[in-house]
Amino acid sequence: MTFDVGVSLKERLCLITWSWYSICVATGGIAVLLSRTPHQFEGLPVIGKIVYILNLVLFCGISCCMALRFYTRPSALKESFKQPNETYFFPTFLLAIATIILGAEAYGTDVCGPWLQVALRIVFWIYAACSVSVGIFHNWFLYSTVMGKQQHFPLPRVLPSFPTMLCGTVASSIAGNQPRDQALPIIIGGLTLQGFGIMMSILTYAEYHYYLNKHGLPEPTQRPKMFIAAGPWSFTALAFIGMAKHAIEKFPPRYIISDAVPGTTGAVALSTGEISLIIASLTAIFMWCMAFFHLSIAILSMFSMCRFFGGPGAAPMGMPYWSMVFPNTGFVIATISIGEVLESEGVKWVGSALTIIQVTVWLGVGLATIYGVATRRMLWPQDVKRS
Repeated sequence: MTFDVGVSLKERLCLITWSWYSICVATGGIAVLLSRTPHQFEGLPVIGKIVYILNLVLFCGISCCMALRFYTRPSALKESFKQPNETYFFPTFLLAIATIILGAEAYGTDVCGPWLQVALRIVFWIYAACSVSVGIFHNWFLYSTVMGKQQHFPLPRVLPSFPTMLCGTVASSIAGNQPRDQALPIIIGGLTLQGFGIMMSILTYAEYHYYLNKHGLPEPTQRPKMFIAAGPWSFTALAFIGMAKHAIEKFPPRYIISDAVPGTTGAVALSTGEISLIIASLTAIFMWCMAFFHLSIAILSMFSMCRFFGGPGAAPMGMPYWSMVFPNTGFVIATISIGEVLESEGVKWVGSALTIIQVTVWLGVGLATIYGVATRRMLWPQDVKRS
């Protein structure tokens, strides 16, 4: 198939980059959010399953396009890691896989046999190994090539450590249906890698705030990426609460306590799991506040672009707009998780309202992407004039 200006469909598909996996990350996140929203209605689980299947289709489609790109021009694989606007988004491939795992737990547990939990357990450890490898080697590659000089906006530097951080989120999702002897190492492993991810993010936050104070708000094309800043806080908050909830059932009552106070053998007033839930909940609340702060800054920065407020106008549709979806999904789920542990109907209703807003944003960005591709504003060679 060839378009009227000599650009074939194959050439357009070969323009798909690693950042296109952010569509899968966002779509998979919406599917998980629909399964977690506290006020369910008849038909919502079916909608969630449809969105999850759509995510699988998108993942397979984008993967085929990436394979076509690298097969057609083998040097493109190496070049993709040397291009600053693309290499930082390579980890979205793993993030997309994480959302598939989360969706499988959410929608497959009730309809599949025990084999699913065994499969999820195996996939979790494979995912953990891959994410740790990416977190180490990809960061090393970025350091060794001084990629930061070419990518001046700091926030994308969070992404190489993001898949590692989501190990905690995945652990908080699958541990509840695992046998105790398998759940315990999953929770500990998830906590370890979640801690690594949030600490790496905090280091990047320092650079991010320095950038904002010194240079001001980023250019319009970069501003949607500001929503990434809400992600690490949000996913750490929901992961801490989720893992602590499972710790109540999966941890031995005197786990760790017996080692700290070896002379005591009697019953304890609070089990290790209960103590973990208290600490995790209180920690999650202040992390939620930090996520809210960064989310608010991002929203105000987007509104300031509007001509109504004297701004230059919104940037053309591009892949950075998908950064407005997935991090915010984590914020909404974190809000719901806090509402559950606090047993607050008010917070739960806020979570439900945010779910509606988040789905609306996802639909809006999705339709804008379809429009951008159809009108040749996206997936079109820059040196070829649109007819």
